[in-house]
Amino acid sequence: MKSVLALVAVAAAILASVAYWHSIPGYEVEPGYITVEEAFQGRQSDLMVDVGGRVVRLLKDDRESAQQRFVINLLNGQNLLIVHDLGSADRVPVSRDDEVRVRGEYEWTETGGMVHWTHRDIGPNRRHGWIDHGGNRYQ
Repeated sequence: MKSVLALVAVAAAILASVAYWHSIPGYEVEPGYITVEEAFQGRQSDLMVDVGGRVVRLLKDDRESAQQRFVINLLNGQNLLIVHDLGSADRVPVSRDDEVRVRGEYEWTETGGMVHWTHRDIGPNRRHGWIDHGGNRYQ
């Protein structure tokens, strides 16, 4: 009987910690380009998003911070800068016109916004980010 009660207590503690983790701002992920469009119009930042688009521009790496950078075009025509941390994840072998799907943190900019944190998060403050390309996930 004591082992059953201990098992129930452990299960309750795990469920409580999962519920707490899911309530942390930044853990929720807002899917779709409409979320990004609304965040851009409302000048919002610090929003975890999950969007897909076509690569329209490849930029030089930011060598100081070891970041891969490229621009995708969303279904609504909005351009979005993707900043991928090469110190935390492998380079994504993207080319112009490739389709990608990106999960990360949206930050407002005057030119449409940017998404960063496209890699695993070492802390419990947000969902892991990633970039899907060519059937592979880079995180």
